[in-house]
Amino acid sequence: MFTRIHKAAAVVSAVLVVTASASAAHAAGPSTRHVLAGSHPAYAAPASDQGPIPGDATLTARLYLGYRNPDQLSTFIRTVTDPQSPRYQNFISPEEFEREYGLTANQRRNIARWLTGAGLKITADTSHYVQVSGPEQAMKSALGTSIHRYQTSWGPMQAPAADVSLPQSVGDAVVALTGIGEPPAAMPLGHPAPAPVEKATCSDYFGQHTADGLPPAYGKPVSYAPCPYVPRQLRDAYGVSASGATGRGRTVAIVGAYGSPTMASDADRYAKVTGDHAFRQGQYREHVTPAHWKVTPACAPPSQWAGEQALDVEMAHGYAPDANVLYVGANSCLDSDLMDAEAYVLDHHSADVISNSWAEIIHSQRAHLTPGLVSAWNMLFEQAAAEGIGVYFAAGDCGDSSPQAAGTGLNCDKNTTQAQADFPSGSPWVTSVGGTTLALTRKGGYGWETSMGDDLSILSGNPKTAWTPLPGVFAFGGGGGPSDFPQPWYQRGVVTESLANGRRVTPDVAVEGDGAVPVAVGYTTGGAFHVIGYGGTSAACPAFAAIQADAEQKSGRSIGFANPLLYSLHGTGVFHDVTDRPSPAQGRPVSVVRDMGPTAHPYRYILYTLGRDYGLRATSGFDDATGLGTPNINYLRYFQRGGTRPQ
Repeated sequence: MFTRIHKAAAVVSAVLVVTASASAAHAAGPSTRHVLAGSHPAYAAPASDQGPIPGDATLTARLYLGYRNPDQLSTFIRTVTDPQSPRYQNFISPEEFEREYGLTANQRRNIARWLTGAGLKITADTSHYVQVSGPEQAMKSALGTSIHRYQTSWGPMQAPAADVSLPQSVGDAVVALTGIGEPPAAMPLGHPAPAPVEKATCSDYFGQHTADGLPPAYGKPVSYAPCPYVPRQLRDAYGVSASGATGRGRTVAIVGAYGSPTMASDADRYAKVTGDHAFRQGQYREHVTPAHWKVTPACAPPSQWAGEQALDVEMAHGYAPDANVLYVGANSCLDSDLMDAEAYVLDHHSADVISNSWAEIIHSQRAHLTPGLVSAWNMLFEQAAAEGIGVYFAAGDCGDSSPQAAGTGLNCDKNTTQAQADFPSGSPWVTSVGGTTLALTRKGGYGWETSMGDDLSILSGNPKTAWTPLPGVFAFGGGGGPSDFPQPWYQRGVVTESLANGRRVTPDVAVEGDGAVPVAVGYTTGGAFHVIGYGGTSAACPAFAAIQADAEQKSGRSIGFANPLLYSLHGTGVFHDVTDRPSPAQGRPVSVVRDMGPTAHPYRYILYTLGRDYGLRATSGFDDATGLGTPNINYLRYFQRGGTRPQ
């Protein structure tokens, strides 16, 4: 199942950068105010302007706070994440982070005076933001612009009528403001791919069962796709079983939205069905607050997020059976709620790695990710890096996320306006996890892989005749490509300039996640427990996060932000170099038939042509479809040897 956490969240968002010395801000004239470029959201277009909202209407806004000494913080993060640094892995605690880089008490007092002096009331005050409420006229006084109502494709929204301006004296104490309106944001990246049902045929390995009676493809007989993979098979394929790693002593956090009331029992039942052990007492924990959920049509419903949650929890437990798993459910798919969930893990250092199987896009007809909001997200990831917490994001399931890919892609944001790497996967401070199609050998070992990219064909006319169209229509593929951020130091010398063009490129690594060859997931839906197939990079992300927990168990140390280490291992033999044309191709495209079962007539048989990601190509070396590749048996051995490179 592909769990692509696409942009589905509600309420129009105005992300504004605010900094202030309160009293000076309130009294300052236009010539002394600093304009926050880009804080007027793109969706608030003049043509959709419905005029100002009443001056006495109550508004709520959240002002995200900046850091002290941001350049010093960047230098510190590099020294503790670069394997060549003498301070490598000398991380700090959340309390030390706040002391070193949080705003001073005087800065916070100035912000409070500025806001209250404008007539706003502070309703929440955390290390990350200050939340205020008050009449529109007070908000206008503080932010230097009125708040208007706009008619958008997802309903009426509120937003600043112009870029927000702030007193010059505020400096960099605030980086963004949200909450006046937040439009659709993140959506789950997991996508259900129905598993074999009664009287449906699947194979135990690639090529086991020829699809007799069905037409050939590309001049050769076609075979039934493998049955959905279970954790034992995946552990064997990527060398986890051989290493003896189980993740014991480490904690994997999973951030999603909402929460399934049956997750704990579903995970235990799934483990038993697939031959693994259930969670020990206290091994699985949740942090969810159903009383505060914002269930809105702009977000995927809790039931859809429940499938994503099951996928993430069961993959994490499957790849690291003895690791603790903490699920943190945001109160909605809005950025502000997801940021709260992420911050919960960071502020308590309640996990060693965080898996996120959801995504947004920056360039969209519903664009809401203003520069300030992107900065606020990146500050959370910088905090994680300083504390030694690895943050992993699914790279997406829509190839290059271009309008052309979204035209037929099953897990795409149809509002995209250009090819782009998904966000936050494209952030330079997270590890982006792409997807592959994995083939096992007859004995269950690693056979080969190709990029996660599937074109879909169906039978036309006489079922003995042909598949159409051929090679097919793009259905889903791993996300990736150049992001909106400059190329980070760790990619230099590994990612070619022709591919990067000066920018960060995703994904960084990849793992099995293809919907044509899905993983098995078990959860309760419609009052009954089902085991179905799931595909997407949302299967790959918790898998790699769990492998990192295994690696930390073996090394006895926290890896933290993994990218500098991962890129330093390029060319050392710890990754499978995945390409679009694996060895079985022999010059022809590789294809499989998925039997959807007799109830799926007339579309019972679907032909998937593999290794055809849209706009991205898996080539020798680093590429924008699978990154550095997938971990092989030497990857965990590297950590078992204490960080000694294989000979």
